[in-house]
Amino acid sequence: MSARNKRESFDMAYIRKFAPRRLDKYDFVPSTGLSGGILVLWASAVFDGLVIEKCSFAITLSFTSTHTLETWKLSIVYGPCVEPARGAFIAWLRNLQISDTDNWLILGDFNFYRSTENRNRPGVNISDTYVFNEAIGESGLIELPLKGRAFTWSNMQ
Repeated sequence: MSARNKRESFDMAYIRKFAPRRLDKYDFVPSTGLSGGILVLWASAVFDGLVIEKCSFAITLSFTSTHTLETWKLSIVYGPCVEPARGAFIAWLRNLQISDTDNWLILGDFNFYRSTENRNRPGVNISDTYVFNEAIGESGLIELPLKGRAFTWSNMQ
């Protein structure tokens, strides 16, 4: 389980207020003001988790199945909206070293658009779209298709 958050710190007592008990391990990147913040929870009975990188806009963990011993990586991002952090995020994405044999999932709120059709109102910065798509290509990432919805987010209206 992962979530974007607006908290500077977490402890298990707070996490118990909303997470199932089986999710007994966690790590996080704290929020800075009203932006950023990432929380990752996992069940140690299912996965051994090891944080391998943490920065202001991402946390990357290596998970090993306690049942099959298969290992994979998970990066959860909250892309910055303003420079210079926005440029640092793109540099991080471009510099990921992902081999063809890695099982790696990258998810979160990138705060970029892949195309003008991904925005529900006018105003896409075409240069940002180009930079984002170029970084995705350089990293060898593949976007998983979204089924049943136009957007990955909703304000429920």
